[in-house]
Amino acid sequence: MRAALVLAAAVAVFNFAGMPGQFLDGDPAAWREEARSIVLRGELSVPREFASRFFEPGQYFVRNESNGRYYSKYGVMNALMSLPPLWAQAAAGSDISTPGTYPSLLAFNLWNVALSALLAALLYRLASLYTPRVSVRVLFVIGTLYCSALWFYQRAQSSELYQVVFFAALFLCLARYLRTRATGWLAGAWVFAFFLVFTRVSFGLLLPIIALLAWRQERKLTLGIVLPPLVAVALLGCINYVKFGSPLLTGYHAWRPEVTALTGSLADGLWGFLFSPRFSVFLHYPLLILSLFGAAEFWRRHRPDAIAMAAVLVPFLLLTSKMPLWAGEFGYGPRYLLFMVPILSLPALPLVDAIIERIGTWRARAWAAATLACLAYSAYLQVQVNRLSFWAYYDARSVLEVAYSDSAADWFRDRHVGVICADLIRYRSDLTALPWFPEFRRKVSPQIAEQYVRELGRLIDRGNWYWSRPTSSS
Repeated sequence: MRAALVLAAAVAVFNFAGMPGQFLDGDPAAWREEARSIVLRGELSVPREFASRFFEPGQYFVRNESNGRYYSKYGVMNALMSLPPLWAQAAAGSDISTPGTYPSLLAFNLWNVALSALLAALLYRLASLYTPRVSVRVLFVIGTLYCSALWFYQRAQSSELYQVVFFAALFLCLARYLRTRATGWLAGAWVFAFFLVFTRVSFGLLLPIIALLAWRQERKLTLGIVLPPLVAVALLGCINYVKFGSPLLTGYHAWRPEVTALTGSLADGLWGFLFSPRFSVFLHYPLLILSLFGAAEFWRRHRPDAIAMAAVLVPFLLLTSKMPLWAGEFGYGPRYLLFMVPILSLPALPLVDAIIERIGTWRARAWAAATLACLAYSAYLQVQVNRLSFWAYYDARSVLEVAYSDSAADWFRDRHVGVICADLIRYRSDLTALPWFPEFRRKVSPQIAEQYVRELGRLIDRGNWYWSRPTSSS
């Protein structure tokens, strides 16, 4: 317990020093407005005059045709998770009454710091189930938090961080239940499953998965297995009725519902999650590579846990891959699978133990060197991504697409975001030397090329660090 607390404190200090200097715009802005309405008026609807002009109808806010009010289309848990920093800001005497204005960046950053510290403690506790070595547990936590795309989402004020927290807590409760059959642990798993379902409706897949795993353990149907999924569905239906006018409407029905329908190419999604430079789970979470090699031993030692992992992985991977928007664009890495990736990395722990036990052999030393090299390079890429604004990759690429410079835009699509950000930083003194710039310059006027260079320079100079942001930053 002491080691977990020390590690959580170290994570908090490190993340406090590296807080972002800007808000992540997009989806989080909608549930921040919902949270503002809860604090100011005690209701979920947002002001009509604001929501009706916020991008396209239904893109972020949905009009309830029964009462004419507007509601965030996202799960209500997102608004609830935005309440603590808003309450703190209001308690400090700040005015939060104007819709569409940014709340306190410091308050939301500190909330993320606290969530990251909690996640570190949870991951350490989970790792203790699979390795007796404190050093291996610490390496697992550091490799997960800072040598993967999860670092980006510890800084971004979006939902991915608490999705990982909820699922890590869920799996910890489930793993303890599979060992003890104690109903308290099963109840804890259901609670965190509820949190996830109210964050994003697709997490409803967890309800039958947990029920089946519990039934496999008990070999009989009990209230603890049957009742929680029914309660979750009933509560979700009530919330949908209040927000959208029908228990069967989820909020995603009003704007481009085809992008969330299961009509995409399964092969495209699977290939992207496994091998694409921008969305591969292995490129963004190198511990998963070790997990592949440690899977057989993990299966032998911890079969119930391995079955639980597979029961979550297979349906979520297949169904997410079948979505046309499987990539979750305007994000970083495979964000729709982010919630379970740290758990899927746990089979790496027995393998690391075996490497340490045989470290005197050349083969174990080669494994150790390769592992540390992969983690170090991934950490380097994360540093490059986090040095720039959250949307730096998209800002730099969008001009190329507008200018119909296909091959220059392809340079972006075919490379890891960290590689692109590293190029931007490396060539900051002469951005005309960027690898994609000569082809782009041939397609546009000299004025557009010069403006592009100026804007890239401003983007790089702004950075994304709270403690060194320009005084005019909001």
